[in-house]
Amino acid sequence: MLENLKNNEGLTLKNFKSVNYKTGYQVATEGYETKSLQKAEELVKAYNGNCGVWFADGVYYIDKSHRERTKKEALRIGRNCKQISILKWSDMSLIYC
Repeated sequence: MLENLKNNEGLTLKNFKSVNYKTGYQVATEGYETKSLQKAEELVKAYNGNCGVWFADGVYYIDKSHRERTKKEALRIGRNCKQISILKWSDMSLIYC
């Protein structure tokens, strides 16, 4: 699945399956960067298939993430974990922490 990502494409995984939600906010608590497809796959496995993946300019960004129901809680977690932004599922926009 990861090898099929094009530049500036990403996906959210839950139990190793790609998911999309209609509501809520996706927030990362930690993450890694790698240029290696093999290492990216290892990181997805280390997160038990519950993570966000983004591929840009030859780099895989793997973030341990989960969905929160409220913007307030997602922003609180994002700020505490020093994240730049959270994802709003309803319109796929980013909200800066």
